[in-house]
Amino acid sequence: MGVVLNLAVWFSLHTLFGQVDEVHRLGVRLLVPVWSTLDPAALVIAVLAFLALFRWKLGMLTTLAASAVAGLVWVLAMRL
Repeated sequence: MGVVLNLAVWFSLHTLFGQVDEVHRLGVRLLVPVWSTLDPAALVIAVLAFLALFRWKLGMLTTLAASAVAGLVWVLAMRL
């Protein structure tokens, strides 16, 4: 469980924030996000995915596919 949670936190931080700093204190390595690099599109997609899974009870594959399409549409729209 700890490995999966660690991976989820690492992936979330690096997806939502453009820059994540490491702080070493008392032998512990902490990942600290730089709040000014927050990606609002990624945050909106993550919140909608959370709601789709836990509020609207959609399946994992459906939610993943919808999130991937939303991210792709966002990236393509930003390139125009």
